[in-house]
Amino acid sequence: MMKKLWVARSVGHGVLLGAPVTTRRDRTRNFFVLFIINFWLWFSACSPSQFTAWQIETFAKTPITGSVSKTISLRNENPKEVQKVSIGFDSTGDGRQHFRIDRVSVGTRIVGLKDILVPPGTSLNIQVTYQPRNMKTTKADFRGWVTGEEPRFLPYKPGEEPKPPEMLEAWHRVVLLAVYDAPQGGITQIELVGRAELGPNGEIALPEGGVGECKAGEGIACFTGNFAIDIPKLFTTGPKEEALSGPIRFGLTDSKASLKMDDFVPIVFSLKGNGPGEPLEGQPVSEVSIIVKGVPGVEGEGTFDGSQLELQNLSFRIQVVIGYVDPKEIASAAPIVDFSVDKLVLTTEEPLTDGNITLKIDTTLAENPSGNPIFDQILGGSQIIVRFKGILAL
Repeated sequence: MMKKLWVARSVGHGVLLGAPVTTRRDRTRNFFVLFIINFWLWFSACSPSQFTAWQIETFAKTPITGSVSKTISLRNENPKEVQKVSIGFDSTGDGRQHFRIDRVSVGTRIVGLKDILVPPGTSLNIQVTYQPRNMKTTKADFRGWVTGEEPRFLPYKPGEEPKPPEMLEAWHRVVLLAVYDAPQGGITQIELVGRAELGPNGEIALPEGGVGECKAGEGIACFTGNFAIDIPKLFTTGPKEEALSGPIRFGLTDSKASLKMDDFVPIVFSLKGNGPGEPLEGQPVSEVSIIVKGVPGVEGEGTFDGSQLELQNLSFRIQVVIGYVDPKEIASAAPIVDFSVDKLVLTTEEPLTDGNITLKIDTTLAENPSGNPIFDQILGGSQIIVRFKGILAL
């Protein structure tokens, strides 16, 4: 028999039953993904030095606009050897938007997500938060529990009105992976299960993007302030400056820094005027709104030395809407253009001094970034400079 040297525990766990099911196509896709993973796990388990484990962690029922956290602990039971572990979410499925890893520590020491060294007899502690973003049940098929299928259409009699489906609760699920390297190899799959209900005022979704609140300390830094965007090709009077609608949460671990693009607070600004010399000169509309969001599932990583912050691999989603868009109504906006800009770099223009810092993104769009000929004519090939000036609380 295989000797298991790791013990996992948490605040609570359980098995949930019921909820809708996925489509045949989704089940087929999930089957092949899980088949490949399980084949590798089975193959690895043939070696006495390999192991696999599965556990379910259940979060308390949570309303939209609310959140709940718990700490999952993985203990190194080996009395002599240091264990190397890396953690992260499984990339399949659409459930990860509702969960985030707030903090990872070994004992009291904050660490990153990769190549974590856990001394003998010490626990790796993972603080995870469930914050339901909407009332849409996750499409998933984990170990026989299937969720997320659209309800079957039921015909109705002439004169009857079709009834919209009730959204009184939703199930959200994702798998957190803990991959063990040396000296013992293996993998622990931790299924996170959350159950959402309507918000206190009947809310069925959070505003798109952003974290709502940010508490600095213990590996979290919070930026609040203004953003200024400059497009020299269009703005003849200089950059446009606005206040951010919420905080930006950065992860800090030793000298490493990170930003989950899901946590990036959306930005909206407008281009006005189609007269001579105005941004939309010669165009059939007099105003468009440009919405900038983080691309879900992407995480920028870099460094922070106490004064200078630098991140690579940032990805932003750009949407263009005709007319004015209220920042509070971004989620319901109907864009005519929707594309992403990837692999951007955030640098420090003015280092952190007495809590104040200025950050900068400077990029040039491709000649045809969106595939929309009207938009590409306006902004194709443009240099875009964005500055974030404000307070970074550590």
